[in-house]
Amino acid sequence: MAFSILSLSLGVLLRIFAGGGHIAATADDYSRAILTAESLMAKIGVETPLQPGVSKGELPGGYRWDVNVFPYPFDEGLLGGQNIGFKPYWVDLTVEWGDESDPRAFNLKTLRLIPDNPQGGLAR
Repeated sequence: MAFSILSLSLGVLLRIFAGGGHIAATADDYSRAILTAESLMAKIGVETPLQPGVSKGELPGGYRWDVNVFPYPFDEGLLGGQNIGFKPYWVDLTVEWGDESDPRAFNLKTLRLIPDNPQGGLAR
């Protein structure tokens, strides 16, 4: 009787520890995806131009990303007819990884401003 209780207890403990390894690997994948997304978001508008449209790419480690930049809808009448020289745009960045049986994704969104006159100076 004692051996059967011991074997059941050991079986449960082994499953717990084996599951912990899978959880740790998943957490590591999410950490890498978050760092990748934050890095890509920081580059937008600095290293790569901030332009409306969709762009995609792949990174080592099986990570895929896509960025969608589109106009932010707002009532320009709230500005009282003034031209502030910038237009707001949503930036939607998604990093995906994993295979078809276990797909994973992480998404970041932000609001950025694009100058009306990209050559420099304010539009009048």
